[in-house]
Amino acid sequence: MSKKHLVARDMIQYIHRGNSNTGRCAMAILSAENLFRKGLAALSEGAAAEAQALFHAAIQAERRRGIRRPQMRYLSFYGLSVALAKGATSEAVRACEVAARSEQANADLFLNLAKVYQMAGKLTRALDACERGLLMDPSHPALGALLAKLDRRQRPPLPFLRRSNALNRWLGKVRSALRAPASKTSALRRNDSFL
Repeated sequence: MSKKHLVARDMIQYIHRGNSNTGRCAMAILSAENLFRKGLAALSEGAAAEAQALFHAAIQAERRRGIRRPQMRYLSFYGLSVALAKGATSEAVRACEVAARSEQANADLFLNLAKVYQMAGKLTRALDACERGLLMDPSHPALGALLAKLDRRQRPPLPFLRRSNALNRWLGKVRSALRAPASKTSALRRNDSFL
């Protein structure tokens, strides 16, 4: 942990202990935006728990100033950092959902929502969040990369049969092999033992 992050953490702990006289002065130094930026830096360094504390402090700083609703990017990144630190909890999902729903023009909020959904195993919702974010910013590189990374299953070849039906599975492998390079067709031959 870097020295500047230790100073920020100590200042946040000092403020949370209830030292209101120095808290106002400290908040002038560490405004909500500064806390948010420090949280982004901690998140980029892989310190999710530290980032979570900084994003939470940014939200609390806004509330102390009398702002009823914090900036949605603070809430979204708080949700992402909670998911990275503790797993995709309902708190993390809810924070990202509220942020994306409230500020629909910000593609980064949809990226955070998609990442949290992916961590929670909700791939369909993650894909939807990626697509909604790309509607806002079609050239967003991280959203495009995440969308390409998420696996989409194709429709079964025979939709009136279950996906797990042997005929559907075999036809799906044939369809995949026809679209794949020649090196992957050998995998199809090895899996045809049930014919």
